[in-house]
Amino acid sequence: MCGEVYTELKSLGLQGAVGVPGEENFKSTTGRSFALVDSGLNSPRDLAFDGSKNKFLNSLERLYVADSGAKKIYRYHVYVKDNGASLGLITDGVQLCIMQNADVSWVNVDLNGDVFYSDATAKTINRIPVDVIDMLSKGQYSSSDLVLLSEKSLESGGGAAPESGSHFVYSVYQGSVNPHVSTPGGLVSDGARIYWTNQAGGKTAGSIVEGEVAPKLPQAKAGEPAATAFPSRVLTNETDAGYGVTKSNKYMFYATDKNGIGVVSGVTEGGATFDFISGLAAPRGLTWDGDQTIFVADEAAGVVYSFPGGRLMTGVPFTKSAVLHGAFGLSVFSEHDKACWGVSGLWLRV
Repeated sequence: MCGEVYTELKSLGLQGAVGVPGEENFKSTTGRSFALVDSGLNSPRDLAFDGSKNKFLNSLERLYVADSGAKKIYRYHVYVKDNGASLGLITDGVQLCIMQNADVSWVNVDLNGDVFYSDATAKTINRIPVDVIDMLSKGQYSSSDLVLLSEKSLESGGGAAPESGSHFVYSVYQGSVNPHVSTPGGLVSDGARIYWTNQAGGKTAGSIVEGEVAPKLPQAKAGEPAATAFPSRVLTNETDAGYGVTKSNKYMFYATDKNGIGVVSGVTEGGATFDFISGLAAPRGLTWDGDQTIFVADEAAGVVYSFPGGRLMTGVPFTKSAVLHGAFGLSVFSEHDKACWGVSGLWLRV
């Protein structure tokens, strides 16, 4: 069965609050989800939305979809459609492949327009520079022309800084070199740092790990051995499995399992971990709305939930935002100029 990407228009409203004072949630305007991409996908998993204005890319908003069945990452352009009485999202129908032959289920895009993905088989955390995506969109290269540089080769070159005009993709962290990469899962970048989960071995390698977007080997002090891996640090190793991850302006959040129960945990900068919500079946994708709300896709239950993430609490109430079979990847599209307080959640199902 072909995979689909769905969208649901939501509007900000105090009546959608989930019971915590000062924590506004989003309330659906229609209660319905609409197909945004309904063909050309095999087994889509995660997705990422990029509305950044970058010199390499045009002003159109971009949606990236990780298709694990096709082993590819695709890009679409997204538009706001104003029907007079309502607003919606559409694409231009053009599917651009920006990566192929990768075991890819998770994807993210940072504020610079660089795309990140994890490869569970190769055990790598990878970065596709924005200028490479620009060259792909102009037809200067195809995804089959891209060259993947390993962490080891990057170390010998002194770091992972991009080369403008090149067709290189960077494995900035690699399990064969770095002890904090086991079976990487979800990932998120803030432009300077990259965070990822490990879907197995998290108690050893890290449930959530922090690295650098363009790392360099630290200088060894006199009498000390030289570093052999790019710098990274474990934020928490509370669980073996970690799936989706997102970063708010206060905390990290990740989806995990504890004693067979699906949980979304929040992690402070110091590594303290709090179970914000529990009782889920199989939480996977996570996203932050840029304000007070976290969304989580429960793949097994076929539901997208939302909960307040602005305060450090355990057992917060959560509500259904959408019902969608096999919900997995999540992203939030915010277009204030065109949508007038509107926010649209993008839900992805297989």
